[in-house]
Amino acid sequence: MSPRIARKRRRSRTPAGAATNGSATTLLSQVTELVSENQALVRENKELHSVLARVSQAVQGLRARPVTSRRPTRGGAPSQPKARRQRRRITDPATLERRRAALAKARQVLAERRASRKAE
Repeated sequence: MSPRIARKRRRSRTPAGAATNGSATTLLSQVTELVSENQALVRENKELHSVLARVSQAVQGLRARPVTSRRPTRGGAPSQPKARRQRRRITDPATLERRRAALAKARQVLAERRASRKAE
């Protein structure tokens, strides 16, 4: 077998618009229709995102509020929940080690209490 020879392809002499199905005006109207449909979908998507944001805010507000504060106050309006403070991650190795030691000690104390209750 002989190796394949790369050949240049000749371009067809038909213009680009004639090679497709339909005339330029129908293609233009289809593109215009698609653009307007896309704009409507973008608007609907924005509305849905705003509704979703409001719902998630309401859910977070209910989660942060304790059960007792759901009763109305003297004025009749329910109390507003306070924003929860987000704690920073502890990165100091000495602090982390002290916390680990304190947790280990607390676990040991609890285990001793359980053991003494079982012994009684």
